[in-house]
Amino acid sequence: MSVVYRGRDTALEREVAVKVLHPHLATKAESRARFSREARAVARLSHPGIVEIFDYSGDGTAESWLVTEFVHGRTLRAFADAGGIPMPECGALVALALADALVHAHAAGVIHRDLKPENVMIAEGGGRPSVKLADFGIARILSQDDRMTMTGALVGSPNHMAPEVVEGREADARSDVFSLGTILYWLCTGRLPFEAPNPSATLHRLVTGDFPDPRGVNPALGEPLARLINACLALDPGARPAGAAAVRDQLAAILRADGIDRPDEALAAFLADPAGTPALLRPRIVEARLRRGEAHLERGEIAQALGDFDGVLAIEPRHPRVLALLDEVARSDRRRRLVRRSVVALLSIVALVGLVAGVDRIRSSAPPPASAPGNIPVVAATGSTAPPASQAAPAPGPGTATGAPSAGPAIAPRPAPEPARSVVARRSPPPVPFTIQVRPYAQRALLDGVQVATGQQRVVLALTPGTHRLRLEHPCCEPYEREIDAASAQQLGELKVPLVPRPASLRVGGDPSTRVYVEGKLLGTAGESQRDAFRVRVPSDGPNPYEGEVDLRLESPGRRAVSATVRVRAGQEINVPAVLTEETPP
Repeated sequence: MSVVYRGRDTALEREVAVKVLHPHLATKAESRARFSREARAVARLSHPGIVEIFDYSGDGTAESWLVTEFVHGRTLRAFADAGGIPMPECGALVALALADALVHAHAAGVIHRDLKPENVMIAEGGGRPSVKLADFGIARILSQDDRMTMTGALVGSPNHMAPEVVEGREADARSDVFSLGTILYWLCTGRLPFEAPNPSATLHRLVTGDFPDPRGVNPALGEPLARLINACLALDPGARPAGAAAVRDQLAAILRADGIDRPDEALAAFLADPAGTPALLRPRIVEARLRRGEAHLERGEIAQALGDFDGVLAIEPRHPRVLALLDEVARSDRRRRLVRRSVVALLSIVALVGLVAGVDRIRSSAPPPASAPGNIPVVAATGSTAPPASQAAPAPGPGTATGAPSAGPAIAPRPAPEPARSVVARRSPPPVPFTIQVRPYAQRALLDGVQVATGQQRVVLALTPGTHRLRLEHPCCEPYEREIDAASAQQLGELKVPLVPRPASLRVGGDPSTRVYVEGKLLGTAGESQRDAFRVRVPSDGPNPYEGEVDLRLESPGRRAVSATVRVRAGQEINVPAVLTEETPP
């Protein structure tokens, strides 16, 4: 839509960039008017993270142009391609700077509308390196017709467009939040959330909200950061963070919790030395997560502590302090199980003793049996000989009613129990560290029924002697269960578990008589799918066993058959509206 020249401002002796709108747009009065409106709006912005506009063409000129500051550097895309983003926290630093720039723009009523790595500049020429947003509001200059007809494609990157924009609705601040979420996902995982072989497939995935969980793509990604990414990518704008300020504040809180309390300095250090920064950040992050995990452990918050410890092991897999704490947690869990079993056994004994005592009380309160001739002695339950009833009954004393029942037979005392034999305490063997690599990841990992990890692809356990029951769960997969003992775990060292994907559920709307074929096989009618969804398995020959594409064909009497490619994801429900409008020609 434009060509950019490198120029020089001769009055102020500075380099500038001059963006000139192409003639086929500049000749349209509507495009020129929009260009002037957007230029005036963006020119009011003054923020170190936004490329500054110095001048623009005005309303009455034949050409439309902008003069902006010249940024010595490269785009975020080129920066990442050159050295990559070494750790998710570095990506969060970049996204924090972008969110802060958006807060300023949104407060002035300016929406970017085309956020993508190519519109983010890394300023590297002199001074402290920084992140700058460029091309605010440019996408709005074009009319809807221009956007839809030029080279047959939408203006804007399909990988970063908000779903409501794809559907033709007006963009707002929450649309920028969505686009920022796609950039944050890419910065933290190295891939785009809605990436597909072609733009049409990308747009389909985008409008259906079909993207892999970021933790499954990069296990080193912390749960709080993954939660924020997923929130930004919500299909419903109302389910996203309220605005860029909310994203900025959450990113700052996540970084602060990881010991990065001066993000501006950390970002500048990363931009200046991308390869060397991880060596500076990692010890700080490890220390912060370790302290946080120990605090959770002291409060008895085991699940939260294990999450923090797993975050440490994602950076330092053999961290000695964390492995020792995991051993302690395993021992404590074993002690708790032993205590529970002991308490149950003790309660059973107490109940039995109470029952015996109750029987004794009943016997002692019962009236004595009639004496046999010759005063035959009564034998007590213990086997001892009791005196005759006439001798055992005390004479009525003062205050005793005449004729009151006499006391029962005397019960001989039970013999004292033998002294318990001393038990020589044996030192238990140390717990065995055991690592499980789970694909795609374990939403929940349970050991002997106790949750030990959440949202982790790499689960580290400390197994005490004996046999344990392991269970791994993921919403899109069948649960994995097996028994394992410490000796076998020590021999294995590590276990790789590819979880078995569940079938997807397919429902087809429209005419109930429509026949539904998947991969050429008739599954039934649309009406049957509406009552009980069809089970569709993910193709096993694809690169990803948890998602893939299948061929769908819908046939209805009197109408043309419709064929489409549908992306299925393990455990996901797919709803296909059967819109068959073309009648079969006579």
